[in-house]
Amino acid sequence: MSDAGTIRRYVVIERGGIRFGLFGVLGKEAQVYTFGGAVKFPDFIQSAKDVVKLLREKEKADVVIALSHGGVAKGQDGRYSAGDDVSLAAAVPGIDVVIGGHSHTELREPIIVNGRTPVVQTGKEGKNVGELVITIDSARLTVDAYQLHPIDDRIAGDRAVDDQINKLKKGVTAAVFASRGYTIDQPLAMTTQDLPNTYTDYAAGTLLANLVTDAYRHATHADIGFSVSGLMRAPILRGKTGVVTVYDAFAVAPLGAGIVDKTAGGALVTAYFTGQDLKNILEFFIVDNPVHPGEFYPRTSGMRFRYDRSRPKFDAVTAIELGDLDRGYKGIGISDKERSLYSVTCPLMLGLMLVAIPKYTKGALNVVAKNKEGRQLASKIEALEAPVDNSGYLLGPQGTADRNSVAITAASGAAQPREIKEWQAIMDYLRALPVTKKGDLPVIPVDARAAEARAIKVG
Repeated sequence: MSDAGTIRRYVVIERGGIRFGLFGVLGKEAQVYTFGGAVKFPDFIQSAKDVVKLLREKEKADVVIALSHGGVAKGQDGRYSAGDDVSLAAAVPGIDVVIGGHSHTELREPIIVNGRTPVVQTGKEGKNVGELVITIDSARLTVDAYQLHPIDDRIAGDRAVDDQINKLKKGVTAAVFASRGYTIDQPLAMTTQDLPNTYTDYAAGTLLANLVTDAYRHATHADIGFSVSGLMRAPILRGKTGVVTVYDAFAVAPLGAGIVDKTAGGALVTAYFTGQDLKNILEFFIVDNPVHPGEFYPRTSGMRFRYDRSRPKFDAVTAIELGDLDRGYKGIGISDKERSLYSVTCPLMLGLMLVAIPKYTKGALNVVAKNKEGRQLASKIEALEAPVDNSGYLLGPQGTADRNSVAITAASGAAQPREIKEWQAIMDYLRALPVTKKGDLPVIPVDARAAEARAIKVG
C-alpha cells in the first residue's frame, strides 16, 4: 500500500495464482514535454531496473509489465525497431512485456527485443484495444497471439458508464466552461465533413490547422497565429449529425494549464519576433522528429512561407510573407539585419519550446522573444535544457499578467485578468463564423480557400 498523497512505484495484481507486477515509466524523449508540476524524473532506465528488482525479489512477481510512455521509431530498414520503449526492454531484461505509448504508433505486430520481450502499442485516442497472448515457461517467453481490436460504433454502449459520464459532465461544465459562458454539450457549429488531424498527411490536416491558427490570431489580433500539427490533439468529426459541440472543440486543444488561471487548457501567449527569429522558429520545427513524424510541422495564420528540404539543415526556409488571402501577402526580410517586429500568438506549451530553441539546437538557431518595444522578455526561472518548470517567461513578475495575452472579465465586482484559453479561442471563433439563416448554427468552411496551403514546399 501507499501513503495518501503519494504516487505508487508499482502495483501487484494476482489473477489465477499468477502475480503480475506493473509499473509506469516516462521515457527520456517524452520528458521534454513535462512542463510544470512538482514531479521530477530521474534516469528512466535505472529507475526501471530498481523497480524490476523490487518486483522480482520482494514481491515475487511472476510477470513484470512496464507501462512505458517512451515511444517507438523506425530504424534504417523502415521497420519499428528504435525509440525509448525499445531501449527500455533492451536495457532491462527483467521486463516481460512493454506496453508503450507517446509516439501514438499502431503496431500491427510486436517488436521482439532481446529475442524475448514484446513491445506493443495501440495508437492513440482510444481507437484500439490491444490483445496480447503470451506463454512463459521458466525464462522462455513466447508470443502466441497479438491483435488490435478497433473501438467503434459496432460496440454497444454501457448504460452504467453513460450515467457516470453524465454526472461528470455537470462538474466539468462548472469547473471549466461556465466561467467563459459555455456548457459541455452546447452546439457551436456544423461541419459537412471530417477535419482530420492526420500529422503525416500535411494536406489532409490543413483544414483543421488553418481553422485553429485563424482562431488564435482572431482572439488576440496578433500578426501571426502559430502552432504545430501535434498540438491539435483530436479531429473534428462530422459524425451522424454534423454538429460540433463545446467538448468537440475542447478535445482539439485540451493540453496544459494556464499561468494566472490554472483551470484545464493552456493559455494563449503573445510575443514579438524579428523576421530572422521567425525563420529560425520555422527551421526548428521543419526538422522532423522520427518519434513523432509530422507532429512538429509548423502551422500558421497571417503568415505564408516556402521551404526546400534539399537545402542544408536549419537553412530550408527560403521566403516568409505576411498577410492573408483577403489582404494579399507581402514578403518580409529574414536576415540578421532586419529589425522590424511581428507579433505571434501561440499556445503556452509551444511558447516554452520557442524560447528553448537556442538550447535545443546548441546555439545553431537564435530566437529571442520580445515585447512590442523590442526588449527581451525576462524569465523569473531560468529555463532548463529540457524545461520541466513553467518559467512564466511570457509574463512579468509573479502576480502580474501580459495584457496582450489575457482577456478581462468582471469577477467579484472587479475587473480581473483572465487568460484566453486555446479552446476558448477556437469556440469563440466557431461561434463568430457567418450563418446563412438566423437561428442556424454557423457552418465550418471546407472549400479550397479554407484549405489554403500556408507552408509551400519547393525544390
